[in-house]
Amino acid sequence: MPPCPYAKQAWLENKVIFDINTGLEGLLKAVSEFDTHNYDIVVWADEDLPDMNYLDGWCDGVNEALSTCGKDMHLMVFHPDYDATEAGLDFLVDDGVTDENLSYCMVFVQRLSTLDDAALSLEKSGYYKHFPKDVFESLVLDRRRLRDGNAWQSKNG
Repeated sequence: MPPCPYAKQAWLENKVIFDINTGLEGLLKAVSEFDTHNYDIVVWADEDLPDMNYLDGWCDGVNEALSTCGKDMHLMVFHPDYDATEAGLDFLVDDGVTDENLSYCMVFVQRLSTLDDAALSLEKSGYYKHFPKDVFESLVLDRRRLRDGNAWQSKNG
């Protein structure tokens, strides 16, 4: 199972840009400038590893704030301290997507609507059937809730 079947297309279309070792200030800049370019994904990567829970919580807070103010953007964290096996996502380890020897973390900055549309398609195809329920809820349904809140804000804002 590929980690993200839609990532390959973004690569092929030159729609991915990297922001490397710029610290959390660089991540904040990547978020604030996301709408100023034509890339689908900004991959912020840093070797100076913030605590995983801190980074994850920070990104969750930013995602909530973005949804509240009607911004079509989402941050997704990848951290070497995340235990994919413990989360029931063995295929990430088997495919070499996660590695305990990694010495950097990443945050993908992308459009929430694009991400959720892809998740809807993957869900219909059965892609998530091997995901534990709690992981599916936190990775997919929480994002969808943010998108739905974003749509509600846009209509009623």
